[in-house]
Amino acid sequence: MKKTVGILGGMGPLATIDLFAKIVQHTPAAVDQDHLRIIIDNNPQIPPRVEAILNGAESPLPGMADSARLLERAGADFIVMPCNTAHYWLAELRQAVKVPVIDMIAAAAAHIARRPGASAGPTLLLATAATIGTGLYQKAFAVYGLTLVTPNGAEQKALDAAVRQVKAGAVADNPYLRELKAMVDRFAAAGAQAMLAGCTEVPLLFPFVGGLEKYDATAILAQTVVETALA
Repeated sequence: MKKTVGILGGMGPLATIDLFAKIVQHTPAAVDQDHLRIIIDNNPQIPPRVEAILNGAESPLPGMADSARLLERAGADFIVMPCNTAHYWLAELRQAVKVPVIDMIAAAAAHIARRPGASAGPTLLLATAATIGTGLYQKAFAVYGLTLVTPNGAEQKALDAAVRQVKAGAVADNPYLRELKAMVDRFAAAGAQAMLAGCTEVPLLFPFVGGLEKYDATAILAQTVVETALA
């Protein structure tokens, strides 16, 4: 029997839509009834994760825990959250509910480690300054002996600004696409073999930024959701 999926969303809304769409796309289905039951709590009132980590602002954990408990009460058999930075509080969030909460960062590292050529060169991590600063991805990749490289200060500022623009609705017209393209080209020339979207807004920009093989942590999470729900 298929398990019911709970999506702890709203961080941000476009990223939540992106995960939902990718779950549907990755589900083997011939008719509506073959798809998964998915409960989404799109809660954009959860306080900003980056501000909490970098500046000691209000913690998002209480709001995340409330959403997780709501999903559990609604019948979710397991929970996922399409926000990489929010995984800083994953251990505490898991304590708030009885159902499993999938770790998208661990799932991404395990998936990429299985890909041929994953260790051929470093992977460029495209994530918020907060996610990079916490070392969440670096630790997960180190388990498999894989190397990540990160943007320099100016590049990171442009990336963070690009993410904020996506949250405001600017994707194809994002004013920071030129800076992102230049950054990717620089790392490609330096030997990077791929780039990883370690922020759930970044995959939305992938069609407009070329130069390296693309790893999409949201798509990997979607595949993990389907595998878990159908197991």
